[in-house]
Amino acid sequence: MGFRRKLYWLILVLMPLLLLTGCGDLEPEMQDTRTVILNMDFHGKSSSRSSSSVSASELSQYNTHLILALPSGEVLTSNYRNFHNSFAQGLMNTADKKVSLEIPLNTQMKIFAFLFKETYSLSDLNSGYQEVGYYGESQSFSIGTQTNNLSLGITLIQVPGTGTDTGGGTDTTAPTASVTTTTITTSGSAVVQSTETGTAYLVNTDVTVNNNLVNINGAYDNQTNSVAISLANTDTNLPATGLADGTYKVFAVDGAGNLSSASINTVTIATTATTYWQLIARQVDSDNFTDSNDELFSSNNVKNTFLENENDNSSSTFMSIGNLNKNYYSDNGTYKFKQVWGGKTVDSSGINKEVIWTQTSWLEDLTIEGFQEIGTSGYVTGISGTGFSGLGKSSSNKCVVDGDASSHGNWWNCVGALVKHDGGIPGPQEKIASSMHLYVWVP
Repeated sequence: MGFRRKLYWLILVLMPLLLLTGCGDLEPEMQDTRTVILNMDFHGKSSSRSSSSVSASELSQYNTHLILALPSGEVLTSNYRNFHNSFAQGLMNTADKKVSLEIPLNTQMKIFAFLFKETYSLSDLNSGYQEVGYYGESQSFSIGTQTNNLSLGITLIQVPGTGTDTGGGTDTTAPTASVTTTTITTSGSAVVQSTETGTAYLVNTDVTVNNNLVNINGAYDNQTNSVAISLANTDTNLPATGLADGTYKVFAVDGAGNLSSASINTVTIATTATTYWQLIARQVDSDNFTDSNDELFSSNNVKNTFLENENDNSSSTFMSIGNLNKNYYSDNGTYKFKQVWGGKTVDSSGINKEVIWTQTSWLEDLTIEGFQEIGTSGYVTGISGTGFSGLGKSSSNKCVVDGDASSHGNWWNCVGALVKHDGGIPGPQEKIASSMHLYVWVP
């Protein structure tokens, strides 16, 4: 039977927060955890932002200090209950400023600190959400059998609307949040963006936010998740782990605490998702191109990004291919698609206006591979002038994606027309259409 070793840590609560560890008595250990004693004290120092500082007197107003040790993959902001893995937690003893945590060996961990103005017990914190004043987290770390000293850093961030120092400087402009419309399970992730660095929140539409971050943080654990936004205007995966089925929007908070409006688009979470067709591109001219307001894709640049009105899938010219995680749609490396045309001469031609097929190449590939039609459309005849052989990135200046993979200059199966052809959209068997819908199968 092994003996438990105690590793003594001295934590100086600053902005930035500084953690120091001192060496304790080391004894033989057969267990896979260590009891870590954290000694905490307050020291007011300026943060890395010269316009903001936290004084010792300000921090001393916070009577309850919750300390968590969580796996490093956890992402918490001011929602101290929004975790999904095993953890150690404790309240700092206000008399000796110490707290003990059981931390596993050789495991990547983080220390999270949360400060509350009121006096709470662990039971109070676990049974109902309380308003956090300051919060922060350490960088990832691990301790082993030979660990004697450890130095970490934490920057304490004040929750907007608490205390006297918001740390926001002169920034009063809220970011803009966006999310790719899709249906996912709790093992999937929403693809989100923010126009500023900070934190993005996936929030159930049943939660009344009213432009107040406290309402997001006060929501039930299964109604909201969050992720750090380290790069602005960049796709970031926000896990749906632990969330209840329903419809979700995204909010973003910048470093100054400004909260965005809800995203235009939504994400649907379905724990037991059924297979379905997901619309990923649309081009519709409702008057069959009879007036001058032609619904064409705006520029040749969309061929590089595969994006057009990606935040509005009701738009007449909509394409979200560049926002998709292709692995989500793969069935053993095979993708299943459906393309449907309508309007103009294709409606009166008597031909099949729909084709369903599989291919092993993704839509961003120049070379189409593994094409196989499902059923008989009546016009799929290979890669000849009127045929069809799947979809791939086009190199022409007329179309974003076409059915010849740029090999033969054929664009009769165009997705995302940049110019008109014979007064409409190129369709099947050299027929002209005024609408085109492209779907991908979610297996």
